[in-house]
Amino acid sequence: MSQIFQILALKNHFFTTFPHDDPTEGDVVYDRKKWANQNMIKLEKGEGLYLYIKDRKDSIGYDSFRLTSKAYFNLTEQTPRILFVFKGSLPSARGIWPAWWLNGSYQDSWMYKGSEHIETNQDLDRYSGTGHFYDTPSAVNPTDWPAAGEIDIIETINGSNLIYNTIHTCPQMCDSKWNNDGPIINCANAKFDDPNSGCSGKPYEVTEIEGTFACLWETETIRFYYWDPSENVRVDGGPLSHSPNPENWNTTHIKNTVRLLETDSECDNRLHGSWQCQSCESRNVCIFKNMKMIFNITLCGKWAGSQFDNTENSLTNCRAYIFGLGKKIIHNQFLKIEYISVSSL
Repeated sequence: MSQIFQILALKNHFFTTFPHDDPTEGDVVYDRKKWANQNMIKLEKGEGLYLYIKDRKDSIGYDSFRLTSKAYFNLTEQTPRILFVFKGSLPSARGIWPAWWLNGSYQDSWMYKGSEHIETNQDLDRYSGTGHFYDTPSAVNPTDWPAAGEIDIIETINGSNLIYNTIHTCPQMCDSKWNNDGPIINCANAKFDDPNSGCSGKPYEVTEIEGTFACLWETETIRFYYWDPSENVRVDGGPLSHSPNPENWNTTHIKNTVRLLETDSECDNRLHGSWQCQSCESRNVCIFKNMKMIFNITLCGKWAGSQFDNTENSLTNCRAYIFGLGKKIIHNQFLKIEYISVSSL
C-alpha cells in the first residue's frame, strides 16, 4: 500500500474558497471574499479542523465553506483501487445539508491546464462575483457535470441522521446494481423534478453523524463503510492503520456496495435537459475521471429544502425556518475533520 494523499497542511492540499454561487441553490456563501464572518475555519491542536456555518445577519443567509482538494484522482493499471477515509463529525439539524463527496471533470481549468495559473485561494479570488456556477469553470467548479461522474460518500439532510450513498453520471454512462438486490438503476435516473437524481443505495441510520467513513473505489465496484466512534479503527489493518485492509473488515461495516454496469440508456432532452445532454454528448463509457474530494455544508437548497416537510411549500418553509426560529440552532454548527487520507491499495 502506498499512500497517495494525506492532509499535512490545509493550505497545501485544499482550496478553502468557492468563488461561485451554490450549485444546489442553498442559502449560503462559499466565497471567502464575501464572507461577513471571521474565523470560519479553525485548526485546533490535538482536536482537528473545524469548519463553521455562521449567520450573516442579512437577507442572503449564512457563510459556509466548500473545501475542494487540489489533488485529483484516477484509477489506472498501477492504481486499480483507491481508498478514501474520513474520521470526524458533521452537523445534523433541520435545514442543514452537509456532504463529503467526489466530483470529476474533463475541463482544463479543473486539471490546471491552459494559460490560467491556479494554485492558491488568492488565485481563485479573481473569479469572485464574476459569473454563475454553470458558465464559469474553475479549479473548484466544473461546468461539464456530470460528464466525469460524482460519488457521494456522506449526505444527510434535516436532522434525520440517515446517511445516503449516491452516484451521478451521464445517462449513457452507467447502470447500477446495489447490494445484489433490487432493480438495475441508471445512474442519471431522471425524475420529474430532477434531471439527474442519480442511483442510490439503502440509507443507513447512525446515532450521531460522527465516526469513521470510507469509500473503496474500483473500476466496476464501489463500497461504502462506516465505523461507530467507539470502535478501534487504528487496529492493524483498520481504516486508520498504516496498512488498511478492506478484505479483513467486518461485513457489518459495509453499508452499501454498488456494481457498475454498461447501459443502453440515452440522453433525452425531454427528461434530462439540453445542458445535460450537451455535457454528456461523448460520454458513453462508465468511467469516473479526475475525481476531487469535496467537503461542504449548504442550507435548504434543492434537496434539503424540497424535503423539509411534507407540504407543497417545503422550500419556502425551510427558508423561513433558517432565517427565523432555526438561527440559534444553526449558527456556529460545524463539520469537524479529525483524520483524512487517500490511499492506493
